[in-house]
Amino acid sequence: MSSAWARLRDRVVVVTGGSAGIGYETCLALARLGVRLVIVARNQQRLIRAAADAANVAPRDAAPPVALSLDVQDEAAMQHLAAQVVDRYGRIDALVHAAGILRTPGARLCPLAHMPLAEFAGVLDINLTGTYLANRAVLPAMLQQGSGDIVNLSSLSGRVGLAFDGPYCASKFGIVGLTEALAAEVRGAGVRVQALLPGMFTGGVWNQSGLPPPTQLPSCNRVAQMIVQMLALPPEVYLGTPVIEPLSIEAGTGWRGAKSAGAARSRSGSAPDSGRTNDVHAAAVHDGAWPSIKRRATEMFHVTAEMNSLADQVVIITGGTGGIGLATAQAVLADGGKAVICDVDAARVEACTAALAEAFAAERVLGIAMDVRSEADCQRMADSTLAHFGRIDALVASAGILRKRGTPPKPLVKVTCDEWQEVIDVNLKGVFLTNRAVLPTLVQQRRGNIINVSSVSGLRGRAHDGPYCASKFGVIGLSQSAADEVRTYGVKVMTLLPDAVDTPIWQQNHPVPPPTDALAPERIAEVILFMLNQPDDTLLVGPVVAPLGARTRKAVAKSEPAGTNS
Repeated sequence: MSSAWARLRDRVVVVTGGSAGIGYETCLALARLGVRLVIVARNQQRLIRAAADAANVAPRDAAPPVALSLDVQDEAAMQHLAAQVVDRYGRIDALVHAAGILRTPGARLCPLAHMPLAEFAGVLDINLTGTYLANRAVLPAMLQQGSGDIVNLSSLSGRVGLAFDGPYCASKFGIVGLTEALAAEVRGAGVRVQALLPGMFTGGVWNQSGLPPPTQLPSCNRVAQMIVQMLALPPEVYLGTPVIEPLSIEAGTGWRGAKSAGAARSRSGSAPDSGRTNDVHAAAVHDGAWPSIKRRATEMFHVTAEMNSLADQVVIITGGTGGIGLATAQAVLADGGKAVICDVDAARVEACTAALAEAFAAERVLGIAMDVRSEADCQRMADSTLAHFGRIDALVASAGILRKRGTPPKPLVKVTCDEWQEVIDVNLKGVFLTNRAVLPTLVQQRRGNIINVSSVSGLRGRAHDGPYCASKFGVIGLSQSAADEVRTYGVKVMTLLPDAVDTPIWQQNHPVPPPTDALAPERIAEVILFMLNQPDDTLLVGPVVAPLGARTRKAVAKSEPAGTNS
């Protein structure tokens, strides 16, 4: 068992809606890892079967599952649930709230203009109010212990409305809003609250639709796997409403009734024939510590043994000689992949590539000196990678700057056009050019990943850094647009939104030091590896990586020496 999954051993996890569909599959997945499982459902007969099935797959020394027949829309029942779990185990480590219905029993497809109030209210009571009551019930224990995980099941219908199912869509949109509001309230107390948006899968609410399911739908076990992965992530990682949905491979055919042309393709199938970044500390390359760095990288990043592996996958990394880019290169190589190190400074590229080749294997490392602002350089990046390795499997676009070198933070009214353009060219134009350079290959081979590194400053503006915030907001919009264009070809374009990271980019903020809870770049690389290792039917939308309670733990921060990491 890898270290990621070992984090879940003996944790006390409550799963509502645990007798069927996604909830049931989640119970089985968690039971296999030896959690202390509490299964909640209304149907007692199915509940007993679920508990027995979970016990059968659990390790022999694991605690037997606890089955509680309760209704999530009953306030007293949810309070009783929390009290029973705390009384039995002394804590509640996680809640997976999977209870939900598509429509009330006996209800049929119905336009809102003719929908009875009872049908509308019935769906909201279970799906939305039930989420509120279950979350509220477990929160006191989590807040008291200073830790906890909540995963609320929404739906793709919580992002895009669906005709004739207004109550369901309203409830699922509501769950996303509730989850994000609650996450903001309790993050500073060490509690992580996340929402998951599954698309169409066999079982679960689909069985309530009264319609025959589309062909070739994957099992809802895929959603259960994602839930387990979310719970196993380090506590400072927050996935912003990830979406899990099968990708169409053949453009125009759709996945509802067509077998995915790429389903039988191996992740290691052959490819078709066919920037700029932060300074790297010289000592990190030349101090001779690379053998120990290799060992640390292998131990730190190889945490996804139960998932796919990057073995023999070719990953291009811009900004690859320092900060997040360098840590990502180590992560890729430690997981068996091949890394293409791209950066603007030829000397740094040569030194970094040599050090990585010595620490891992020379045949798995390629260095390319290039400027992400140059159209010709970006095309050369793609062509050189194909010429050397014969394929491209992924791009991690991590090259970026905080502001034009040598300029201090300043209000927008004092930002010159030259300063503005420098940031936009590197951070946004560079993402466009590097994405465009690799996309033809990925589309032609009908698979591939692009991860564009944005920032939490792409979600909320920050005074005195208008150009940076504009560029990072733009990266999110560009990525989502590209993702919508190429998803039917089996290509995923995703964004990652780190908070403050202890990288050389902070040198551009001198004399302001990095915050005391800034994350190590290896933490960001761990999430990038997690994203790259996701199966082809999983699209992660805007994961946020931040210290739990960043900028809010003032008492702790004041007691820490300057420059330390949390």
